[in-house]
Amino acid sequence: MTSTSETPRVSIGLPVYNGQSFLREAVESFLVQTFGDFELVICDNASTDGTEDICRELARSDSRIRYVRNETNLGALPNFNKAFHLSRAPLFKWAAHDDLYEKTYIETCVSILNANPDVVLAHSATAFIDQTGKTFPIDAESGCYVDPYTGVHQRPDHPSVADSPNAAVRFWQVLTGARWGSHMFGLVRREALARTQLLLNFSASDRAMLAELALLGRYKASPEILFKKRFHEQVSWALSQAELKSFISTDGKAYSRRARQLHAYFTAARGKPVGIATKAVCTAMVAAHSARIAAHAAMQKDARTAAQGAVWRNKRAVET
Repeated sequence: MTSTSETPRVSIGLPVYNGQSFLREAVESFLVQTFGDFELVICDNASTDGTEDICRELARSDSRIRYVRNETNLGALPNFNKAFHLSRAPLFKWAAHDDLYEKTYIETCVSILNANPDVVLAHSATAFIDQTGKTFPIDAESGCYVDPYTGVHQRPDHPSVADSPNAAVRFWQVLTGARWGSHMFGLVRREALARTQLLLNFSASDRAMLAELALLGRYKASPEILFKKRFHEQVSWALSQAELKSFISTDGKAYSRRARQLHAYFTAARGKPVGIATKAVCTAMVAAHSARIAAHAAMQKDARTAAQGAVWRNKRAVET
């Protein structure tokens, strides 16, 4: 099904770098959507593998696909932001090149936004899948997904994150409940997303952006599992902090990730349509959250996450 309108109802921004292993499958999960009035803007960050050939082939096969190739690698976050700026529709979503969607995902999210004018972001429940697309097993006792390669129990962000009429509650829910930041891949009202700073230059800036967006309106997610987040050996969350810095931006500048995170959270309420009391509450929440972040650092949580990622990155060598 192809878009029939000059300006589509939905824009999908898909940034990619060396994504030949999963890109085609990700794109095809959009091409079979029951809601067809969309454009798919693929921003290729100067890939050096077969990504360009795949993109050009897909663009020739479907007029809804627009392929843009950067001359140089901008870094992941600038490329995500570029995908948004190149899009046109009043509803926008980012898509990772390795994730998958059920065919009713866009239709469901559009219906949620149509029925709820106060909702700025629509999404669905999430499942975790491996590199073959197989869903992780679920532990019957905890209800968590079990990473088959590390044995670690993983719980997706709950669909109810930021689904509250109270802006301060939504802000707190993002701070404490959006571990994966998967709502970033929901369908968002363009005018609301444009009022945020988008993705800033530090790891986990997706959560800072989601915190800003939560001050502008509610999130609402379908309880159906329509979004599938893929784990594989090149997944970005598994990189060390040094690797992440070079991955998310290529400017080479040194900075404190913690300082940038906290600054983004402390300034999130600026310019948002919330009262002074709500802004004060948000500031207090960030202060409390900063202590939580410090505690995680002291417990070497980042190191444990990187160690889990190393298992994925090395698994091919183990299997062979």
